[in-house]
Amino acid sequence: MDVFEVTVVRTEMITFTLRAASGQDAEERYLMDGEETGSETVELRVDSTQRQSPTAA
Repeated sequence: MDVFEVTVVRTEMITFTLRAASGQDAEERYLMDGEETGSETVELRVDSTQRQSPTAA
């Protein structure tokens, strides 16, 4: 068997919860102050597959 490198593209939808003064305030601070409360992969596809090296027989 050979060694392969498979590169994938993954898109996720992530939900954060935080207290904020406004929607804009929440958008500006969600990474710093928010708690991740959910995530879902919405797209997953193979971008490339390359053989890296043959296995010694």
